[in-house]
Amino acid sequence: MSIIWLIVLYFLLKSDYWKKFLLYLVFIFLLIASLPIVSTFVGKFFYSDYYRVSNHHKKPAYVLVPAAGIWHDGYDKWHPTYESIIRIQYGKKLSEQFSIPLILAGGDMKKIKEANLISKYFNYDFYLIEVESGNTFEMAKNLKKFIKISDGPLLLATTPVHHKRTILTLKKQNFDVLIPDNYVRVLSGINYSVIPSIEGFTRFNAIIYEFLGIIWYYFTGKI
Repeated sequence: MSIIWLIVLYFLLKSDYWKKFLLYLVFIFLLIASLPIVSTFVGKFFYSDYYRVSNHHKKPAYVLVPAAGIWHDGYDKWHPTYESIIRIQYGKKLSEQFSIPLILAGGDMKKIKEANLISKYFNYDFYLIEVESGNTFEMAKNLKKFIKISDGPLLLATTPVHHKRTILTLKKQNFDVLIPDNYVRVLSGINYSVIPSIEGFTRFNAIIYEFLGIIWYYFTGKI
């Protein structure tokens, strides 16, 4: 997102000196963003270790898996993304570990009920498949229609970088929230490599997205 604005700025600049400076700036930014070690350390800002199960004397009531998108194969078929698959498999593991129901939540994408489509790829007994939410805020609001806050904490099975915004949003709706003890190792794959990679850039881009999302949610009263 920020790269696009830098490119636009490049064509607006008339000075060759500032254009050259901007090119160097873009190169340095891309290099830093592509280092996995950078996203590993910066991403820790979004982790919420306080909410780990072991830090609280509470048993979670449900496992909540926010869906992470679907993709079209070009042959008139939609499939869950790799991230969606990982989250659901991990959610199933947590559901069995704590002997609690599994909830899958995901909204309407291109008139397709995302959670419904994803659930068909898994032979799991979902307690609830919520399909009306288009974002994290709507998910938190819609869950109140189907489960009681008094039932107990929700145990999140989602990407660690997504924890902070999800937790703050759910708590705004008065839900109690917990996260697994081993969430970092299972879902994010800590990487301290200093070799530039697409993975590093992808994870850094996710961090920027979450950062902007938290700011937006804060100023619109969603958290």
